[in-house]
Amino acid sequence: MGLIKKRKRIVGGTAKGRKTARVEAAAEAAEGEANVDSDDESSVASGGDAPQSDDEFFETPDEKRVRLAKELVGKLGEGKSQEEVQEQLNRDLESEQKRTRFLIEDIELGEQRLLKGHKMPPTCVCLTSDDRTAYSGGKDCHVMRWDIETGSRDHFPGGRNKFDCGGHFSQVLSVALSEPRQTLLSVGVDRVVRLWDARGPRHSFCRDALMGHAGDTTGVAVEEDGNTFYTCSMDKSLKMWDLRRQRVIETQTLYGHVSGVTCMDLAFKGRPLTGGEDKTVRLWNISKETHLMFGKHTYSVDSVSMVDQERFLSGGQDGNLYLWSNATKKPLAATSLGASRWITALKAIRRGNVCFGSATDGQLRCWRFGRSADSEGKTAKGKESLKITEAIKPLPVPGVINDIAVGRKVLVCAVGREHRLGRWDYNRSYKNGILVVPLSYREVEKQQSEVRT
Repeated sequence: MGLIKKRKRIVGGTAKGRKTARVEAAAEAAEGEANVDSDDESSVASGGDAPQSDDEFFETPDEKRVRLAKELVGKLGEGKSQEEVQEQLNRDLESEQKRTRFLIEDIELGEQRLLKGHKMPPTCVCLTSDDRTAYSGGKDCHVMRWDIETGSRDHFPGGRNKFDCGGHFSQVLSVALSEPRQTLLSVGVDRVVRLWDARGPRHSFCRDALMGHAGDTTGVAVEEDGNTFYTCSMDKSLKMWDLRRQRVIETQTLYGHVSGVTCMDLAFKGRPLTGGEDKTVRLWNISKETHLMFGKHTYSVDSVSMVDQERFLSGGQDGNLYLWSNATKKPLAATSLGASRWITALKAIRRGNVCFGSATDGQLRCWRFGRSADSEGKTAKGKESLKITEAIKPLPVPGVINDIAVGRKVLVCAVGREHRLGRWDYNRSYKNGILVVPLSYREVEKQQSEVRT
């Protein structure tokens, strides 16, 4: 009726008016049909008129959870084998577990042992997951394998300007281990990425040598599945490599730093963390070829460490230590050792609230970051309450700590007479070697809502 009346009102009008009326009438009719259709769809989606079986009506809450779980598995299993579905469920479970955070309590460091072998300062170290074997690299161009329990060592070929030695012919600056593929990776001043058989006999040549960077290669890190690894360099770039095919992925050479990249850490797939001489820290998203930049340091950033999927640490030559979050550009917390004490190494306990670090003063430090408590013991809220404090008393060590590897029961440090990137602070009284320190602590799981920054 409303449509008929509207046409009667303009029957004596102009042609333009009649055309406008027809357009408005068609729009009203289309809108009415759309409303009817949407109402019908919403009623079906909400279940208002949808038929419900007797089994669903009388099922208990536990039976409902089982039914929904079976439906989810059925959706995941479309076009997949049982093994593929199980792998997907395991990956989802691991991803969820990686989001769990812990409070680290009752930290104790045992009696330290210095293992000698490098003729010049060690610059890097990594550790197997069972805490039994460590690998190190040094300025003597050697890569070494250490038995943590006995202290015995094997060394792979290498030597200064020995181009046909089967190993590095210049300083080694970083090592990383791919346990799924039993492959050790090492990089250095010679700009070559070398792949070693992690279980190979002593003096065995490197398995492969990969080229790609145009400057000193300062860092290497491998993803947990062992298929992909990353390298950073003084040529300002970050490269992604396919370990299965042993070649660089050409489309994944990323630029962002405006000066040399000095350090790198990796804890989660496709999210490397880097620091550089441009005084910035950058968190990369490889899949999107983007990154987040964080700038607060006043001098070069020499060490970075991932804590969990949201938080990370950085230390620099300005003596400052910062705790960051990917949700804000400002540091969550900070502490300083003074401008004369460069922070040379950092390594956090994954998903914990504790990190180990050192400066050029020959002290191994342990910091705890968390919310401060008032006089009544109540935890304060807000970003301003986050603090970085010493968890235990600093431990004197016989050299500059250039790198740290944290295991479940042991702490391994590469110590030397000078900084890994230069000779600014050479100290003849220091010693070169691998420092092994027994470690014990207790993990207390905490709810995400309580620890979220």
